[in-house]
Amino acid sequence: MYAGFTPSLMTTGIGSLPHKDPDEAAAFVLKADVSIPYWPQLPKRGFAEGMIAQFSEPMPCVRMNGAEGGLYWEPEHKYEELERFYSLFLAEDQEPFALSEERAAGFSAFRRAAGGRRWPYVKGQVTGPITYTTSIQNKEGVPLLADPDLRDAAVKVLARNARWQVEQLREFAQEAVIIFVDEPLLAVYGSSALASISEERVRTMLGQMCEAIEDAGGISGMHVCGNSDWGVMASTGVQVLNFDAYQFGHTMGLYPDAINVLLRRGGCIAWGIVPTTADIAGAELDSLARTLQESFAALTDKGFDGALLRRRAMLTPSCGAGSMEEAEAEKVFDLLRELRARLER
Repeated sequence: MYAGFTPSLMTTGIGSLPHKDPDEAAAFVLKADVSIPYWPQLPKRGFAEGMIAQFSEPMPCVRMNGAEGGLYWEPEHKYEELERFYSLFLAEDQEPFALSEERAAGFSAFRRAAGGRRWPYVKGQVTGPITYTTSIQNKEGVPLLADPDLRDAAVKVLARNARWQVEQLREFAQEAVIIFVDEPLLAVYGSSALASISEERVRTMLGQMCEAIEDAGGISGMHVCGNSDWGVMASTGVQVLNFDAYQFGHTMGLYPDAINVLLRRGGCIAWGIVPTTADIAGAELDSLARTLQESFAALTDKGFDGALLRRRAMLTPSCGAGSMEEAEAEKVFDLLRELRARLER
């Protein structure tokens, strides 16, 4: 694990932005003046830039339906495709797992815009293996998660891409690269929607992602855009736990033992305090600051040191801004910047 990461209210974004022009999106990130710049995902450019398709090019047996813009998996040539996949994987060549210009134009645009500049930290993101393998189904509606061979390959695809991102973004980071593993489906973990996914599987699959990021010298993070079982999430070994604190900030106080373990091993909490929903229209700095202080209080009331919580805190939007209008996204990042400035007084 990367040691000594004390963000002390540093800000960053989750990933997606509403722009269609990648250079405009990259310029927006730098103009937003977040503490930790990140490359923007641009789902409004088309289906191929969505968070599932974006990482699917190296994945065996996964097909894109060009006419309908969907993904599915088929097992017809599974073992031949797996053989080719593992020959690439074992060769330790990173390029087959790179993000392509066609599916991640924002990555290249960020590198161009950031050229010649460095920050203490920069951030990338990759879709998490639970969300990924649950979202892709075959023609009978069976998720990729149900196939042990392809499930294992999916984790390797995503982990190798995360490692590639660390290596590609390292030139812009004085200290380290942070990679958030985005797991929106874990917002319903424990419900009937994910009843078949055990705690052990969550820990194993996400643990492999965290290990790959940290082995490459990066800082592992996890984004869940909602409520979840934070005890299970913290137990994956992730270093930065990011969630929708605007709606669910008080829930951290329900898991004091797990949060204590997270903080004792040097972990951090990234509080997603600025809404990226329709609530942004009425969002105000005073109310956001009050909500965040109440979220901190849910832990300090359980005996946590308030100064430690601030040192180990990041501030983010509640989720990606890809479904918003550009003016709304601008307000999100204006409020994020203003909130940090107020809290630092």
